[in-house]
Amino acid sequence: MKFKEWLLIAAAALCLTSLCGTANAQDDDEDGHIYAVSTLQWPFNNLEEIFALMEETQELVEQNEYILSRKVLTHEYAGAFSVMTIIEYASLADIDKAGDRGNELFEAKYPNEEDREARGEKFSALVGDGMHVDSIVRENAALSK
Repeated sequence: MKFKEWLLIAAAALCLTSLCGTANAQDDDEDGHIYAVSTLQWPFNNLEEIFALMEETQELVEQNEYILSRKVLTHEYAGAFSVMTIIEYASLADIDKAGDRGNELFEAKYPNEEDREARGEKFSALVGDGMHVDSIVRENAALSK
């Protein structure tokens, strides 16, 4: 259960990559960056604790040289809370590299395995069975501003 909270944030990047297979050189040659877009929906009563755990790992995202940018967008409505994360990478290959680097950074920040597992269990308990949708998309550079 390594760095489960960071994994949840980057779930599209880490989970769907394994389904798509390994990136090849052709992927790196295409125009436009790759974005992992995750939409999460949680119960409204745990927001402060969820965001506190996410904020603790923000520095790990900032230190990860394979993540070009990350946006966390929020929307509130009738009893549930939605969070959309958009993580930008230069290529499909960088998604795998970012996952490996994220593990290294997480283990360095939290060297005790039991502490890492306890954080993951706490985060899982907070988010429960919330809705989770992932996409990996490529920017169409010709149509972007």
